[in-house]
Amino acid sequence: MLMQTNIDITKAFIETPDGVLSIHQISKKLKLPYGTAYNRIHALNKIGIVQILPQGKAKLCALNPENPMTGAILALGAAQKTDLFTKKNLKTGSVLNKIIKAIYDAGKDCLDAAILLTPDSLKLALENSSTELADEIPPGTEISIDFFYIKNGNDFAEEKVETIISSMIPPNCPIKATSMTVDRETLLGMLTENENEAGLAAYSMLNDGLVLFGYENFYRLVLEAFARKLSN
Repeated sequence: MLMQTNIDITKAFIETPDGVLSIHQISKKLKLPYGTAYNRIHALNKIGIVQILPQGKAKLCALNPENPMTGAILALGAAQKTDLFTKKNLKTGSVLNKIIKAIYDAGKDCLDAAILLTPDSLKLALENSSTELADEIPPGTEISIDFFYIKNGNDFAEEKVETIISSMIPPNCPIKATSMTVDRETLLGMLTENENEAGLAAYSMLNDGLVLFGYENFYRLVLEAFARKLSN
């Protein structure tokens, strides 16, 4: 329970535009008793994951992006989310596990991380009967499942992987696989864009998805962007 609360608190900072929250705001955002939020923040401060920045009577808090444990706890939360999704949706989870292995086998030397942006679309297509799908989508329409890849500089056979993924989808299932591949600098640029809170929107898009592998690599980049925003 304490670990889950720690995960939820660290995620709350990442999802906040300026990355700064008071203990009262954390309590309200996560629907935690104030005393629980207070104790957890001070425990996280003691091990260096959260910084406490006194401002008058208020205590403003922010993550410490320099501590490797910060990225590790965020990565743990993402891995937990992916595991829960695959176990809760057995049919979808079985296909997704095959997709994850295929992407990893093809990209282990050239990808830092892979993310499924639209897990609900995959679930919609695989968990429902054709009759139920007909009620959800117009006839002849394909459901897009979108993947986001972070490459490490080496060439990644994106189109080949799309073909492999498509071959794993059951016959007559109206799914189209699409993907986007970026390098780390492009992703950092996306996450640190301030105009119209575009950086937060980019993170929200990624956060709504499922990290398939490279959990710590992904959050290392997120925290690097986070540190740049905090220093501005």
